[in-house]
Amino acid sequence: MKSQSDFIPSVTKPYKTWSDKKLSAEAVKIQTAMTDNPDFPAPVPSIADYSTAVGAFIAQLGKAGTRDLNAVAAKNARRKELIASTITLGTSVSLTANGNLEMLLSTSFPLRRQPQPVVLAKPGNFRCTNGINPSELDLKVDTMDGDVSFNLSYTVYPPTQQSAWTTVTSSKSSGTITGLEPGKKYWFRVAAIGSKG
Repeated sequence: MKSQSDFIPSVTKPYKTWSDKKLSAEAVKIQTAMTDNPDFPAPVPSIADYSTAVGAFIAQLGKAGTRDLNAVAAKNARRKELIASTITLGTSVSLTANGNLEMLLSTSFPLRRQPQPVVLAKPGNFRCTNGINPSELDLKVDTMDGDVSFNLSYTVYPPTQQSAWTTVTSSKSSGTITGLEPGKKYWFRVAAIGSKG
């Protein structure tokens, strides 16, 4: 399992899913951010070549507004060229930056987002009822959203710093504790464990 510190920022490639309007706007942002960017003195393709691809697409996008079949076909061809050029430039940027977030942010390229830890709520509404057998107790908490398992722990009452806790792990929000001694008091606790531990 990777930790937060293992995350390496990089450029993503969502361009094919973008509308023509979004592609043109984002390409202009990238073009502006990359022009004379000191962190990327020799990108591939060059900023001049990338600017040509951006300009050609925007010009053809305006012509395609007439819905002329030839103009739309030409716009689609320029779109494909711009996407290919943006992907190549993004790869060049990622290689040059080598995970340096500050450098990547200076380019206006879309970046892969760092996964955020999910903070689980405390398990709620703990219930303890007699089990089927005399030496059993059924423990239950309210269900929780997501991929959650539960650690149901118990020790002899009263708990101290030296108490030995026995834990039963359950994929459900309930579990049965067995092997208890009749007449003894026990102390219980429950913890919710997310899919990433």
